[in-house]
Amino acid sequence: MDFLKKAKQTMKELEGDLNKATAQLGFGDKSQNGAQVPVAAEPASSNSTPATSTINTPSTSVAPSTAGGDAPKTKLPLAIRKNVRDEFETKIPELEANLSSVLGQPWKISFDPGHLYTLADDRFSKEKPGQMFTQYCQGATRGISDYIEQFGADGKSELNTLASSHTMTLEQTTNPKISYSGCEISSGMLRLVFRDKYLGSNINTVCAELATAVNNAGMSSNPEGGAALDFNAKNGIKKDYEPEIGNVKAKIQSILGLPMLELHPNFERNFAAIAAYTASGKQPTTYPREWQKKLGFHTFKYFESLVSSLEGQGFAKDDMLQEGYQETADKNEIGLRIVDKLQKGTYNECVFENGVMYIQTTPQYWTSNIRDAGAKIVDLL
Repeated sequence: MDFLKKAKQTMKELEGDLNKATAQLGFGDKSQNGAQVPVAAEPASSNSTPATSTINTPSTSVAPSTAGGDAPKTKLPLAIRKNVRDEFETKIPELEANLSSVLGQPWKISFDPGHLYTLADDRFSKEKPGQMFTQYCQGATRGISDYIEQFGADGKSELNTLASSHTMTLEQTTNPKISYSGCEISSGMLRLVFRDKYLGSNINTVCAELATAVNNAGMSSNPEGGAALDFNAKNGIKKDYEPEIGNVKAKIQSILGLPMLELHPNFERNFAAIAAYTASGKQPTTYPREWQKKLGFHTFKYFESLVSSLEGQGFAKDDMLQEGYQETADKNEIGLRIVDKLQKGTYNECVFENGVMYIQTTPQYWTSNIRDAGAKIVDLL
């Protein structure tokens, strides 16, 4: 009997230990009498919200459509969206890198595929806009490279300055001077443009007239109108005037026996005078159409012709003539200027004013009889 009592007591102790262990491990739930009973894990509710992850979509340089102001962007068909993504948007980093390399500064490409797709009018632009956008970028980069090869560091600097946002866009234009495709610079952006329904036409020559776009932008960016030199004029001066004017100046100084000499080409003043004259419509049909490009050339010719005129009148070997000139033009300066009316000459003349000798002409005869400008200097002394 003692054995049975002892066995029952041992069983109760083991049961108590088991309940304590179960409670400590967190199994079961409390029953009405406080004991823990094991429960099964509940399946996930169908109403529970699964954890989500954020997908970061890489941004592109494609600008939102400006058509319609705050109107929603045009949603492209799925196949077209895929084409734009695969054939253009994924290539933007490379296209921007190539463009930036050519221009020596970081540039961005900002096209609006949704808006441009609404302007598509042929099979290529409608079915393969991605390839088309990429070809526009490649064609523009080649055109810019050709432009820089022709105009050098100055041309590159001018383009970077005028297109100050360093952004290239693709837009429709109403410019009547552009037939199919071309480029313009406005609001600090280089705009690849197309006329009417010619999106996708003449892509390879989109920047063939970039120099004209740069020149026009330079003129329009001047707040005072035509007084500032445009790109064509500045490039012509650098090419046709600056390289040799030092030698011409030295010859004039030697012929006149001067200790020093300053030449004043007055580029800005003369440019403004010719620009105003041509804008008036009074110029003859034979007037140089691209006179801006030749501003440096003709200015140089006026000073170069003065060398021949002075030599022909004997200044180089006549101390008396040199002395007479030095007394009359005691500031040792010679200027070239365009005036409304000459004092005595028909095409051009020389005059002395406040110790300075001026070669002067009128806008109408800017390029006429240049070699005769200094023909009668002796008569003025």
